[in-house]
Amino acid sequence: MIGFPPEALVVLAGFTAATGPAFADMGYDLKTGHLLRGGDGDPAFDLEGRRQQLIAAMIGFGVAVVVVLVSYQMFFDNGKVPPIDAAYVAAIKTGPFMETARNLALWAIPGALVQFLGGPRRQLGILLVTGLLITTPMAGWLVAAGLVCRLLAPRVLGPRVQEDLEVFAGGAIAGDALYSFGHGAFDALRK
Repeated sequence: MIGFPPEALVVLAGFTAATGPAFADMGYDLKTGHLLRGGDGDPAFDLEGRRQQLIAAMIGFGVAVVVVLVSYQMFFDNGKVPPIDAAYVAAIKTGPFMETARNLALWAIPGALVQFLGGPRRQLGILLVTGLLITTPMAGWLVAAGLVCRLLAPRVLGPRVQEDLEVFAGGAIAGDALYSFGHGAFDALRK
C-alpha cells in the first residue's frame, strides 16, 4: 500500500515468518527463567541467570543457522514451507490496491472480535487463524482433544496435574519438531 516493491515485501515476509515465533518463544523462555530463579528475590542471581540464558540462546541461534543453511534447499524443493507464507504470498500477489486494504480491514474486524471475546490470555484470534492456515483436519481434532484434556484433567486428577500437563506439552512440542524435521529431511533425501 505504501509502495514497497514485491521483492522487499518477500524479504519482509520471510523475516517475519522466520523470526516472529523465535522471538516470542525467547520472551517466554526469559520470563520462565526469571520465575524459576525466584523472581526479584536475588537480583545478582537473576542477572547471572539471564546472562547464561543469553549465551544458551546465542548457541541455539548459531546451531539453527547451520541447520537452516544445510537443509533449507531440500525443504523448499519439496514445497515444505510454513503455512503463514501462503497468507503472505496472497497479500503480496494482490498488489497495492485499495481493495486489498479494504479486505484486510474487513477481516480484521471478526479477528479482533474473536480476540476480544477470548481475552488477552487465551489468544483465540491466533488459534482461529492457525486453524485457517493449517490444511490438515487431524491437526484441528488434536487441538480440540488437547483442550478437552486440559479442561478435564485438573477436575479429575486434581489441580497439581496442571504442571504435568505443561511439561508434557513442552515435550510433545519438542518431539513433534524433531519428528517433522527428520521426516521432511528423510523424504527430501529419498527423492
